Amino acid sequence: MTLNVSRKIINCFYLIFKINVIKILVYPFFEFKIFTSIFIKYLKNRMVQGKISSKISQLSYSIYGRETSGFKERLYVYVSLIKDLTKGVLRVLNGKFRLRNCKSTGKLITVRGPLRVEGSGDIRIGDHCTIWSHMGVTQLFADRGAELIIGEGTFINTACIVSASNRIVIGKNCQIANQVIIMDGDFHGVDDREAPGKSDAIIIGDNAWLATRSMILKGVEIGEGATVAAGSVVTKNVAPYTLVGGVPAKLIRNLEVPKQNKRHLLSAAGFF
Repeated sequence: MTLNVSRKIINCFYLIFKINVIKILVYPFFEFKIFTSIFIKYLKNRMVQGKISSKISQLSYSIYGRETSGFKERLYVYVSLIKDLTKGVLRVLNGKFRLRNCKSTGKLITVRGPLRVEGSGDIRIGDHCTIWSHMGVTQLFADRGAELIIGEGTFINTACIVSASNRIVIGKNCQIANQVIIMDGDFHGVDDREAPGKSDAIIIGDNAWLATRSMILKGVEIGEGATVAAGSVVTKNVAPYTLVGGVPAKLIRNLEVPKQNKRHLLSAAGFF
């Protein structure tokens, strides 16, 4: 009886050993396959957007101050381009790992550095977003029952904090500079610090720009194409295509509306 039990234990350990050996042998193949598939997708995306040729030209001017003229110069530029593309692919893989607990993530999201994603709420990130977290940790948080939605093409710089207790919606192609704080809740009361704080949704329109160390507080709606100056604290709504700044933020001036957006804004205001 004891012999049979010991044989079963040995067989069990042997089976575990075999599984681990297979994992060690097979996993690098799958890892390489995943890497190459993402690399091809990343490369195709860059080629579709017409960025490869412009990138080569940029590298030529940044290295030599002119277009390349010889084989060695072109080779060096191509090697530099491959390095840049490889970095991009590694950042896409980093994004897949860091954002693994999000409810939904789009295509080719690049994450640089140890991004922190916390909370049991609903976090959704659109296609082609870029999040930097290499010089200071960027934090995305959505509390239970809360929503945090980031539109496609949005860039979030390093050391930002986006904390949703209720609902935060960041539009498409927004630029969020480093150390920006976006919080839709107070966490606790002012008079009674043991009491729960108030929260209200934050909506940030497409193409908005939040400059360094600006702070967006609860219940604020920032219009399309608006700019918030560095160090500002936004406590009230910001109209589309305006520049605001200060503590609290106030209107500084109106910004020029791109022609393609004028009809859209007039339509939203009820003129069409």
